[in-house]
Amino acid sequence: MNCIAIDDEPLALDIISEFCKRISYIELMGTFTNPYDAVKLLNSQDIDLIFLDIHMPQINGLEFLKLLYKPPLVIFATAYKEHAFLGFENDAVDFLIKPFSFDRFMKSINKAVQFLKLKNLPEIVKEDKLKISGGFMMVKVEYSTIRVDLDDILYIEGLKDYVKIFSGKGPILTKTTMKNIIDKLPPDRFLRVHKSFIISLDKINRIENSRIIIDNQHIPIGESFRLPFFDMVSRNSI
Repeated sequence: MNCIAIDDEPLALDIISEFCKRISYIELMGTFTNPYDAVKLLNSQDIDLIFLDIHMPQINGLEFLKLLYKPPLVIFATAYKEHAFLGFENDAVDFLIKPFSFDRFMKSINKAVQFLKLKNLPEIVKEDKLKISGGFMMVKVEYSTIRVDLDDILYIEGLKDYVKIFSGKGPILTKTTMKNIIDKLPPDRFLRVHKSFIISLDKINRIENSRIIIDNQHIPIGESFRLPFFDMVSRNSI
């Protein structure tokens, strides 16, 4: 997997470079402190993934991403925790809060590898095969179709034309859209709370301001989804 790193802090680039050297299937093609310097490489090489800082003096990382015609997969790296959830609005694979450990870095890399693998499957395999019936759904995963019990689903994360279903039995990545899956899920059990998240209502542990906590995962509540969500909370409160 070919990648580049863009960050105005040289130390952050050094850490990413060192971590990439430990992973045999990652090729770091270049590092840049100025985002504009990366454009030539992005236009001339097949880049699969960008490690991208958000807060930079030359241009905001989110704005830079919008300049790219066909942006690669993106993992945002930021020192500002309040910026992290912006990544979800821009279809990021993941976000890293500085300073991050190698283990956390590997978790992000593995997510990117999963998305890239599915993206490169033959088109016939990538057809939407999501079928929901009764208390389970059948999900196409690469060359297999597997059963996922609705009772096991914690939440669902979306990234463009892919969704990742998180359950007690581990995550499952498949090609479908968030709209397609929410239209098929029972509305009394599942609710879309963000552009990038669908939650299982009975798996909510607690609510903190504009975040939902499920299984220690902090899930943001999108502005356009706040009213129906808190209306549901109000109806079920004592």
